[in-house]
Amino acid sequence: MMTKFLIFFLFLAFICVFSQKISGEYYPIESKCQLYLKIDCKNNFVFSTIGNKKIKGIVKVLKEDNVTYLEFDNLSSMFANDTIYIQNSGNSINPYLHFKECDEKFIHLIKRKKERKILHNSSGKK
Repeated sequence: MMTKFLIFFLFLAFICVFSQKISGEYYPIESKCQLYLKIDCKNNFVFSTIGNKKIKGIVKVLKEDNVTYLEFDNLSSMFANDTIYIQNSGNSINPYLHFKECDEKFIHLIKRKKERKILHNSSGKK
């Protein structure tokens, strides 16, 4: 019984450690695009738009050679250097549009780093 628990715990820890690479809050690089993404360590995601439209689900992580792909339900993307690259719209031969709220063919979402608070002493110096 203890062995099964240990194996389960190690498996869960591995998933969270692996997912830590993609987990976080992502914000658009383009100012026209008001799309935000949050991924937790269990690979649950929430896309939020400016009109409070929310899309939720579980992201699938696929690695092929040295490239990491993320699948958000029917939306495929590429992940590299804390940035998610999404093709938002197609062309005349293959027309589609994932996010109407974002008027960009390609969406680039970058992970926001945790901000450090700077403490000030009583004299006002850093």
